[in-house]
Amino acid sequence: MKKLLFLFLGVAMGLSVAAQGPSVMVIPFDPDMYFSDSDQGLAEYNKLNVKEVRQQFRYGLNMNLNARILSAHNTKTMLTDTTADLAKDLYSIYKGISYFSDKSMASSSVTGEDPEPSGKGIIGGVFKKNTNNKGQDNASNSKSSNQIEARNYMNVKIHNAAMLEYLHNKYGTEVFLFINQFNLVTNFEHCLDRANNVFEREVMIHFSVFDYTGKQIAGDVAIVNLPSNNNNLDLIIKEKFPVIADYIKGQLPHNSTIGNDAVAPNSMIKQD
Repeated sequence: MKKLLFLFLGVAMGLSVAAQGPSVMVIPFDPDMYFSDSDQGLAEYNKLNVKEVRQQFRYGLNMNLNARILSAHNTKTMLTDTTADLAKDLYSIYKGISYFSDKSMASSSVTGEDPEPSGKGIIGGVFKKNTNNKGQDNASNSKSSNQIEARNYMNVKIHNAAMLEYLHNKYGTEVFLFINQFNLVTNFEHCLDRANNVFEREVMIHFSVFDYTGKQIAGDVAIVNLPSNNNNLDLIIKEKFPVIADYIKGQLPHNSTIGNDAVAPNSMIKQD
């Protein structure tokens, strides 16, 4: 893990010069929002305990998100940044939010239109991301190795309307990427190899994107699939998390004027 952290820091320093989009704060998922039915097998295979499996996934996702986002945005990662008070602010964020099931919200970075909780960019409540070279809808192939589809997801409700403005003023970040929930689920109804008892697993990363005024920009769940006999944590993180990170990066705004014409904070922020 230490070697991965040093490698990421080197990449971050090299890529931050090229960043042009609005700065992004990456808020990792609360460990209490981690759900997996596979950790015992993963722990045994990788010679770790269950808590270490969760930690590997949490840091691996965080590093992939930052490595991808840094090509277009400066980032502030609350998991690995050593800025004073950051750990305390992360704890305050977790205490000041709650979660609820919601419909996918496609970013205007993808649709070219203002996001809506349901409607534009949504097909039957499920936003389909085109991933082939011809730009055709890949809904029928959504279970292919590295393809992602988005559907109903776990959204975040911010209970203190001043929280994002406080973080913006303190750290200079304009966009806030909340990783809301991590799910690793085995689909026992989809058998990939009956002879060897291999089933399909899904990694589901629920996320929300806000600007510092409290306007929600995007919200979705990114899903990748893998066979249940793939228990190598390093391989899962190396092959699957970059796909998730690229999808989430595509939901971030491209310009730095997001706060100028933002509407009043939407229903995701509770005015106390």
